[in-house]
Amino acid sequence: MQKEIIDRDTPHKDIGKQKFRVRKAYTAWVEYDVVAENKDEADSIVMEHCGIEKIEWQEGYHNDEPVEVYASDHNMDHTVETMSHKVAECVPYEDNSTIDYSDPNWTTNEFEWLDEDYENPNKTESKSEEVPF
Repeated sequence: MQKEIIDRDTPHKDIGKQKFRVRKAYTAWVEYDVVAENKDEADSIVMEHCGIEKIEWQEGYHNDEPVEVYASDHNMDHTVETMSHKVAECVPYEDNSTIDYSDPNWTTNEFEWLDEDYENPNKTESKSEEVPF
């Protein structure tokens, strides 16, 4: 029994082509500017309140054929140590005769940053009351 041959002279444009599934991995990074008391607090703020909200993959067309997303996934890599470093500090305006705490100045110059033992007048000590059991 022979097979019937249909439209051999005008085959479909996809006859003879191959379909491939291509996996492309992307690496993304973001730097946040965070106002905080110290590095640990800045890291904590970013971990708790920031991150990836939505990833949208772009589909397209090539030679009038769709290029479609088949599957996708993204993972936050918590094993990588957070790389954070101080980039600026808010210091009071200072000249030869005064230090004005009502006139803040964000400075990126390390030599203008306050000493580690500086007492911040805005910092309030949180007093926790112990509850007797």
